[in-house]
Amino acid sequence: MIKKWMTGVMMVAVAGAAWAEPESTLLTRENKLPEKGQVEIGALIGMQALEFEKHYQETPYLRYGLLGNLAANVTIPVKQIRVDQGFNGNRSGLGDVTVGLELVPYQDAFRFPYIMPHVDVGFPTGDQDKNLGSGDVSVFAGVTVGTTTYEVYHWAVDVSVRHLVDNDPMTKDDTVVLAGSFIWDLSEEFSLLTEIGGSNQDLPDGRPITFEGGMVYKPADTAWLLGLYGGKTIHSSEDWNGTIKISYSF
Repeated sequence: MIKKWMTGVMMVAVAGAAWAEPESTLLTRENKLPEKGQVEIGALIGMQALEFEKHYQETPYLRYGLLGNLAANVTIPVKQIRVDQGFNGNRSGLGDVTVGLELVPYQDAFRFPYIMPHVDVGFPTGDQDKNLGSGDVSVFAGVTVGTTTYEVYHWAVDVSVRHLVDNDPMTKDDTVVLAGSFIWDLSEEFSLLTEIGGSNQDLPDGRPITFEGGMVYKPADTAWLLGLYGGKTIHSSEDWNGTIKISYSF
């Protein structure tokens, strides 16, 4: 009896000290929110190689658990654009700051399948003339539906809409974005990931389609995550892109 009681106390203690895992995906959302009162901090460090210039972006972010199934987030991107042909075209500065909410109104007892609506509001803090921001308040809202099979394969599909509040009437007001993700857990620490995303945005060469692949490392019994990603957007001027993600929960 005493042995059972001690085992129960240890399980409660471990559960109370547990932390939520950070998200692994870039194009969809995972039902991995900070617990109520818990904080997740991190940064995305990215590079995008275009035909005549390279874009660098460092984006610190913070997520905070408001409830067990509701979290708030904020991102603060810093951008640098380097022109291949000369120094005069280089520019850098703050991008568009965003704040958002993520909600998991439904998930099964084993956390899959799940439904996860989300909304992010962007503010025109970036200089539009330097191509650092949109020059407009933006709303990006959508929903991710995901599930897990055989305990190691994770699937998710996201449908979102990006709306510019005071957009130029000569351009398309809303952009519909469709994305899908697949994660394969090789072990408790390592996962492989592949993603695809597209939109109805009309570019000179067609509508863009983005392919991403990468690896995620989560050290055992810690709240750290390290993600390495790389990919390419076809029907655009992008040659390739790469991203590093680092996050920590407490």
